[in-house]
Amino acid sequence: MPREQNIRLGLIGCGGIVQKSHLQGLLDIPNLVTISAIADPIPENRNRVGTAADIISEQRYEDHRHMLVRAELDAVIIATPHHLHAEHVIEAAQAGVAIISEKPMATSLEEADQLLDAVKKHSVPYAIVHNFLYTPGTAEALRLLRRENTGIPQTGRALSLFGKTEDQADPNNVWRASRAAGGGCIGDSAYHEIYLIETMIGSPVRYVEARVQTKFFDFDVDDVAFLLFEHENGAISTVSTSWGMPGGDQSTCEVYTRTHGIRIVGRGRELRYLDKADRRWQPVDLDHGLDNDALSRAGHANYFAATFKALAEGNSPPITAEHARHNLSLIHAAHQATTQRRAIDVTEL
Repeated sequence: MPREQNIRLGLIGCGGIVQKSHLQGLLDIPNLVTISAIADPIPENRNRVGTAADIISEQRYEDHRHMLVRAELDAVIIATPHHLHAEHVIEAAQAGVAIISEKPMATSLEEADQLLDAVKKHSVPYAIVHNFLYTPGTAEALRLLRRENTGIPQTGRALSLFGKTEDQADPNNVWRASRAAGGGCIGDSAYHEIYLIETMIGSPVRYVEARVQTKFFDFDVDDVAFLLFEHENGAISTVSTSWGMPGGDQSTCEVYTRTHGIRIVGRGRELRYLDKADRRWQPVDLDHGLDNDALSRAGHANYFAATFKALAEGNSPPITAEHARHNLSLIHAAHQATTQRRAIDVTEL
């Protein structure tokens, strides 16, 4: 969808992720995109985002379907609860606009395939938000891994361990704590570590073994997941996630070659480098020049800049439907491995 002017964007969903992370990144690239309309059923969300983005009252919609019909749009960002993603993507595809969806693309592979059929039928660009690939730490880690003397990653591990309170895990107030809304720690928290460790290893996951269970809270979703991956090139990695481990949130992704180690801390806020001959982790100066607030938004900001630039030039977005479905298939395989207590071949899904 090449355009001489910048892309006219509509927001479907104006909740916490938009207010905390999406919005400022979008406002920072006015040469690429202009937020033209927003939609959210909650008045407070519409008011906060509408005011911040200077949206006229007529373009603040309670129902996204009205926005898709009435507003002049080139693209939409979908940032609604997980169980609504497939429905909203299909409706946006029918409206003929380019689509950027928050993760995951859907709550099941069946939904994902229905969504992809609609995207193909209506010939619209579709992208998924894998923002942790665009943080300063990840960008530098991938650069270091491409150096000839670093070697090929043989093993890796990723952690996303959080200590949610009972209030934060109350399905009556928090949709992520409800199966009906597509909640659960593996699809919400570990989703990022899954694509991050796979990218760091540099080879697709072929086999998945896992235990995905509920151990800490009284709800109907998983709050702990341990995954073991075998990659196509023979490398092995693990992902561990939980909502029931208090004592300080932990988020780490690290890989090891025969000669070096690379560790991303805080989902891209910090980076450390290990030369096994020296046997000491050394901090890497990211030279990002960002304060803490800007650094926490950097992944989204950089992702949006890359994605809208690609759309404006008529190119495929950097994170495609194939990336999105593959990541969802790894989550599906982890659930299947838990039930069947065996390794799952992802290529069969």
